Amino acid sequence: MKDFAITSTRSFDRAAQRLQDLERYADRRDQLLAGLDLDLLGPDQLSRIFAEDEQINEDLAWGHLYLAHLAEMEALGSSFRTDLRLAA
Repeated sequence: MKDFAITSTRSFDRAAQRLQDLERYADRRDQLLAGLDLDLLGPDQLSRIFAEDEQINEDLAWGHLYLAHLAEMEALGSSFRTDLRLAA
């Protein structure tokens, strides 16, 4: 699975784009897997598929939390800049 590196940037816009790319990848992957007959796959292949599903779900959850964090940090930074201007 491709590493979308959502948390490797501090830019909200870049992180949001990477999260959107991961969501699109997850949707397309789900469509592909829906067309497969999982009964024909071996245990190693099924294990790999389910492990990747767990990783994708975890990355999606962390990605949304990270975007919320970046938005909060941006708002906090704006608040500090406003406070500093008022104090000066």
